[in-house]
This record gives sequence, C-alpha cells and structure tokens, in this order.
Amino acid sequence: MEVTRFEDSGKSVLGISGKCTVEHAAALRDALLDATSSQSGLILDISGVEEADITFLQLMLATALSVERSGGRLTRHGPLSPAAAAAARVSGFTQTPKLKTFFSDEGRDG
Repeated sequence: MEVTRFEDSGKSVLGISGKCTVEHAAALRDALLDATSSQSGLILDISGVEEADITFLQLMLATALSVERSGGRLTRHGPLSPAAAAAARVSGFTQTPKLKTFFSDEGRDG
C-alpha cells in the first residue's frame, strides 16, 4: 500500500493505492488520522486501490464519521477503483448512509 499527498486545483488530496487489506490497516489508519488532524474535510483518491477488504471499508467509514464530527466532508477524487467498488458492493457499504455518495459518482470531487 502507498499513501501520497498531492494538490489538484488548489485542493489537497490524499492518494491511496495498492493492496488495502488487514495487513496494511495500521499504516492506513495512521495516514488517515494524520490527514484528518490537519484539516476539516478530506479528499481521497482511491483509484489506485488494487485490493480492498472489510478493514479498508471500516477505515473509510471511521474516517467519514471523524471528518463529519469536525464539520467537514469526506469526498472522492477521481474514479473508483474496481477493487474498492467490488468490496463496497459485496459488503453492502454502498448502502451505508455515510458512504453511499462516496462510493457513487455523486461523491466524486474531481
């Protein structure tokens, strides 16, 4: 798993790519905590996620809740990777109210 930060149209984006499974959960959690501590909203680019499991989805939900508590919103930049889409669909996370738009085209920021 790789986590990068980049700017797009003046907005800070956190890019997540590679395998996002239980083996990488602690590192991903730390990166998400760091990103949410410095800003109220968060934009994620998960187009490069090659493998995702329930821990990835749980971290997405926890991040959405945390960002919302601080008055922000979790949005997605770029397309949804096929692996993230499949994991969300199979597990029912596409119907989770806090992530429904994140895993659809409505949740896309750029």
